[in-house]
Amino acid sequence: MQFKVPQNVQIEDKILPFMTLRQLVICGVGGGFTYLVYLMLEHQSPEIWIPPVVILGGLTLAVSFLKINDIPFVEYVLLILERYLNEQKRSWIKLSGDVFWLRSTEVKKVSSKKVTSKDKKKVTIQDVEKISRMLDESKN
Repeated sequence: MQFKVPQNVQIEDKILPFMTLRQLVICGVGGGFTYLVYLMLEHQSPEIWIPPVVILGGLTLAVSFLKINDIPFVEYVLLILERYLNEQKRSWIKLSGDVFWLRSTEVKKVSSKKVTSKDKKKVTIQDVEKISRMLDESKN
């Protein structure tokens, strides 16, 4: 017996053709607060009640609909706050981290002699094969 498996479970269902349930609730609550602010300030002059109503209404629309780089507005604001509240400088302290040593490696002292072009030797296929055999043997 075959069952249908839902495909796009990350996408919210649309209640209205252009709104999800979450957006509808945010718009309802924010619109209600905006209307309450208007009712409290309607007896004042328009210079007094228009700015709070526009700011609260715009913030409501931004929270419910605005996405910046496919990140919801609230998450974007929280990410910006986190970036500015956390320390941004990275510091490096010598020998402060974990050091891992391989048991089979030995440290050989390398001479400080500079290699000149006449000291360089051409690498042949036999040399590469010899090195690969040595590496294969060291793994075992």
